Amino acid sequence: MKIKKGLNIPISGTPKQVITPGNPVTEVALLGIDYVGLKPRLRVKVGDHVRLGQALCEDKHDPAVKFTSPGTGRVKAIYRGRRRALQAIVVELDVGNTDEKTFAAHDAPALRAIGLEHVREQLLESGAWAAFRTRPYNRVPHSAESPRSIFVTAMDTRPLAADPRVIIDDQKQAFAAGLEIVSRLTDGRVYLCTAPGWSGPEPELEKLRRVEFEGPHPAGLPGTHIHFIDPVSSDRTVWHIGYQDVIAIGHLFTTGRIRTDRVVALGGPGVIAPRLIRSRKGALTTGIVAGELHPRIRYRVLSGSVLSGRIAHGPTGYLGPYQNLVSVIPEDAGRKLFGWARIRSESYSFAGLLMSAENPKRQKLTTSRHGRLAAMIPVGAFDRVMPLDILPSPLLRALLVRDTDSAQALGCLELAEEDLALSSFVCPAKQNYGAALRMNLDRIEKEG
Repeated sequence: MKIKKGLNIPISGTPKQVITPGNPVTEVALLGIDYVGLKPRLRVKVGDHVRLGQALCEDKHDPAVKFTSPGTGRVKAIYRGRRRALQAIVVELDVGNTDEKTFAAHDAPALRAIGLEHVREQLLESGAWAAFRTRPYNRVPHSAESPRSIFVTAMDTRPLAADPRVIIDDQKQAFAAGLEIVSRLTDGRVYLCTAPGWSGPEPELEKLRRVEFEGPHPAGLPGTHIHFIDPVSSDRTVWHIGYQDVIAIGHLFTTGRIRTDRVVALGGPGVIAPRLIRSRKGALTTGIVAGELHPRIRYRVLSGSVLSGRIAHGPTGYLGPYQNLVSVIPEDAGRKLFGWARIRSESYSFAGLLMSAENPKRQKLTTSRHGRLAAMIPVGAFDRVMPLDILPSPLLRALLVRDTDSAQALGCLELAEEDLALSSFVCPAKQNYGAALRMNLDRIEKEG
């Protein structure tokens, strides 16, 4: 499937697609802020010793859904935000302690014969259930739900991202086993979404169908895949899951052990040697980037992409549960005199208004937005970066004024924050449409 609209941001620091060892990890965290709508009931307190796979908390609305420890060690801190919302549960690792919670292991014949209830139970008990997210609303699914279909995202078009084929080729058997397990959770199709040139495993499963997407970002986002293959609505729910989580599920069911490894793309203008590193889920980001940054420059570290990532600092300075990318860009809080008149500016211009538009090389983009927040201007740039069959300007306007009826009619239920990141990037008014979308989705889910 060819995607024509979109944008590949020409940012420097593209990672070399070779997996290398990362820095030792001493702290990991379970990040509550990355689980939309989570109302946790804690099972641990500060100072408790926990082991890998032990439940740290559960969802009050669905106690069967457990969120487990990403490592063995001592609970160092529990951070809460506004209205006591859970931000993070930090675990200081006990290096050398191999104590862990284990689960049933299955060989190939047993894997093919495993039943739905056993699959569901093992995913819930191990915490792997939280790797799935729903559309609409982009939440962890209820423990008793079954989706219309499941999308496995095995491509990535975000700026500075890893090539999934490199990582999957290193774990072919686990990935194939993971697809087998995922296919048990739906009576519908399992769509394996890849870029052209796929050479990874493609097991012979009746429900599995591979679909190729080609084009600029957001061609690699699950929202794009779902929109063109199996669109959702208020009564049509699908799930999606990332390729590294499929590998982790395959590893769980074939070995009975929780996989902690996470291959992370470390990139951006601030990184000395951008590359893929082998770290672990929930790792402390300051540990990941230690010794990796150019000196004497102030940087912003992001868990995720430069478009939709989260600032990794303080209580939430850890790798998110759905992230396999750490982006580092220079901080730029200064203002340039007559900056609006500098047609020779090195700043990137999507509209091609600066002479940098004639320079095809990748640029050292910074955190500067080159402007301040203003009222939305319905410009043609939104149409140029939105490949979905929706009307972007009316939708974005409806989101900003919280007109949920119009937003639903215009297709907001199909979207998550990352799907509107490019719209925020090209917006001359510097609006954050992802945050506006989340407020509307929460209101729709609560009030209808």
